Amino acid sequence: MRIIYEPRGRALEYAPLAVSLYRGCSHGCTYCFVPESTRTEPEKFREPYPRKNALSLLAKDCEELVRAGDTREILMSFTTDPYQPLDIDCRLTRSAIQIMIDYARPFTVLTKGGARSMRDFDLLASRPDLCRYATTLTCSNFATETKWEPNAATYRERIDALVKAHNLGIKTWVSIEPVIDPEQSLALISMTHQLRCVDLYRIGILNHSILPYPEVSLFEFVKKVKYLMESTGQEHVFKKDLQPYLRGSQ
Repeated sequence: MRIIYEPRGRALEYAPLAVSLYRGCSHGCTYCFVPESTRTEPEKFREPYPRKNALSLLAKDCEELVRAGDTREILMSFTTDPYQPLDIDCRLTRSAIQIMIDYARPFTVLTKGGARSMRDFDLLASRPDLCRYATTLTCSNFATETKWEPNAATYRERIDALVKAHNLGIKTWVSIEPVIDPEQSLALISMTHQLRCVDLYRIGILNHSILPYPEVSLFEFVKKVKYLMESTGQEHVFKKDLQPYLRGSQ
């Protein structure tokens, strides 16, 4: 394959296939692991650009998957954001969505773009059997957002996008990863759960950094989340890195 690839390591827990239309991301999330893993200077990484021939390569890969009978889901994106500000002008993401729909490829859009992503909900809603919409939620107050995700959409905007998507019949999931502050993550889970706008929660730890809180907080966090999910029948996944805390909270 040319632009679609098979993720490795922790990313494989999210999707068997992935595609990135851009190199770099201007959201500036301070916990982002991509600059280090791609050996890119953080400043340079925050100056994104479209990948050359991204759409034609995507179409060729989708055709190849069809011929192979491969119906694995494609996630957009792990190493960038499909709805960062650059996409306002480039609009690669809308075209990529249309290509995957045309080839009947199952896919998920994962973004912190908030309102920027809503303009393509018409496409996602046209094929709810193929498309899923997901967002990452980490911070539930302005000060924490500004520190950790300075240029991404606010958590309220992201939740608004989730509600709209869900109301349109689009399947949704939320990535509660990284858990920067267990209390804030729990608040975000409770908030979205009450709104009934999330079909699946995926919950993971803060990696590539020292935990900014006592480790014991994670045991209590996992215990509370587990109780909420199981008592309400909410579909959820604790990623592998949280499994020790899950066992320890029982």
